[in-house]
Amino acid sequence: MRWIPTFTLFIFLYPAGWLISHSLYLFSKDISSNNLSIIGTIITFFLFLIVLPSWGRSRWNTNQLWSDIGLDFKDRFKALKEFFHGLFWSFCLLLLFFLFTFVCGWIDAINYIKFSAILNAIFLIFSIVFAEELIFRGWLMEEMVFLFGLKRGIIFQSAIFSIAHYRSDIALIELIPFLIGLFLFGLVLTLRRTIDKGALWGCIGFHGGLVGIWYLFDSGLVSFSNSIPYYFLGPSKEMINPIGSILGIAILLIIVFFQRRVFARTGRFLASTVSASFREEIP
Repeated sequence: MRWIPTFTLFIFLYPAGWLISHSLYLFSKDISSNNLSIIGTIITFFLFLIVLPSWGRSRWNTNQLWSDIGLDFKDRFKALKEFFHGLFWSFCLLLLFFLFTFVCGWIDAINYIKFSAILNAIFLIFSIVFAEELIFRGWLMEEMVFLFGLKRGIIFQSAIFSIAHYRSDIALIELIPFLIGLFLFGLVLTLRRTIDKGALWGCIGFHGGLVGIWYLFDSGLVSFSNSIPYYFLGPSKEMINPIGSILGIAILLIIVFFQRRVFARTGRFLASTVSASFREEIP
């Protein structure tokens, strides 16, 4: 029954964030429901940050929570190096994608991008992506290792990451490749953390780069031709997201293959201090 606290944490936190956000109606009736939802999510995340140190002490028996989940601020140069290393590889992957579509004649134009779009891309990296990595590759990964061990923990964490992005507005035939791509992406990010000896900065850089740069593509930087097969851009014509495209899934499979080989050579999940026995497992 050790899984019950894991399951119930956000069941308690999210209603608390919702309740606090809706109390703003007492001060202003003009707040839209969409803005209230965003505010509630932000409050929930900050409540999560407040609870996290106590969770580490009582659940994982550690007083070094932030370093245990991969956010060690002591060596800032190393953290920046890992972040930009992940950012660099995300740039390389999207450049490869761009060159492939360009050579095939599927790009009509390359346009100027507004400065506001660049600021939004940076905001995505240091807000939403940072929060997702902290929750999924940080807290949830430690929880899954705590409950199931490293090998199964990596699988379960990636599966939960994928399911958490479930969308009810797309058909099942489109949803399946989208969730498969997200599952593989979760594996790539988790293995990246193990190779980085538990540090989360490389994951943040890699994830943030892919999200931020693609946001610029989608904001008008690149105009794709109507002749491009939709399965190169996403799971359907209405949903453009390369994570669920045939090309994206193929690239992620190749990355997982090579990452697993590197991980087998370089060692264990050294940063996981949840239990010493977990360090002896190799996926």
